[in-house]
Amino acid sequence: MGRAASGNLRPWIGSAIVHGLVVVALAAAAIQWRTDPPPPQLALEGNVVRYEDLPSSVKAGKAMREPTAVPPVKQAPAPAPKPEPEPRPEPKPDPAVLEQKAQQQAQAKAEAQAKAKAQAQAQAKAEATAALAATKRAEADEKRKQEETRKQEAAAAKQQQAEQETAARAARLKAAQQAELRRALDDEEAGEALARSGVVDEYRTLLIQTIERNWNRPPSARAGLECTLYVTQATGGTVLDVKIGDCNGDQAVRESVANAVYRSSPLPAPRDARAFERRLVIVFKPTE
Repeated sequence: MGRAASGNLRPWIGSAIVHGLVVVALAAAAIQWRTDPPPPQLALEGNVVRYEDLPSSVKAGKAMREPTAVPPVKQAPAPAPKPEPEPRPEPKPDPAVLEQKAQQQAQAKAEAQAKAKAQAQAQAKAEATAALAATKRAEADEKRKQEETRKQEAAAAKQQQAEQETAARAARLKAAQQAELRRALDDEEAGEALARSGVVDEYRTLLIQTIERNWNRPPSARAGLECTLYVTQATGGTVLDVKIGDCNGDQAVRESVANAVYRSSPLPAPRDARAFERRLVIVFKPTE
């Protein structure tokens, strides 16, 4: 309420101050004008002549006769200077004006402090926001680094596992190859042993005799017949397939030999089971 009333009185108080200053200035000017000495006056004497009273020669523009000499005029003595008036005391400031000015200064100071406080708060808020953003960025960077590290570790573990599996497969394959090689060597050694014992030759002779017994000799078969037979048999001796290789007989002879093999199924088993072969290569030479 007091601030509103003071705001309403400001125009009136300002107007009164301005009018008071104008009155003071006018009074000072009047006092100065009264104390200053008057300007010096020239003592001149002359007569006033009407234009109608001038002679015709003067009216016609002719030169006038030189006037008679005029005695010099004595100047009056200058008056004595008046004593300067004592300076008037300056008017005392109005307490209301001083109070209003103090209120204005206080208000301006309060506004400046409020503005400075607001700026400080805004700056502190901006700094806090920037610090929070920096913290979040740092946390995001750390999280990203941890994720990349985890992915790298997972990839390294996966690669290591793949290498271990590859090494294990290679080891198993090598072991299988070695086992197969040992079996082949064992079979070869067994076969050589069987060959030395005569069991293999006995088995092949038995097969040829069995096939020859089931062979129906065609009329086109000639002496010295020789055919290479590729026979595939099952474990029990059942003939699965017969192919005729080199043969010096005609087509009828070739077919008769193949039919003889099929009629001999199942083929006889060897005396030693180690001499059994699923794939046989038999050279068929029938006796005359």
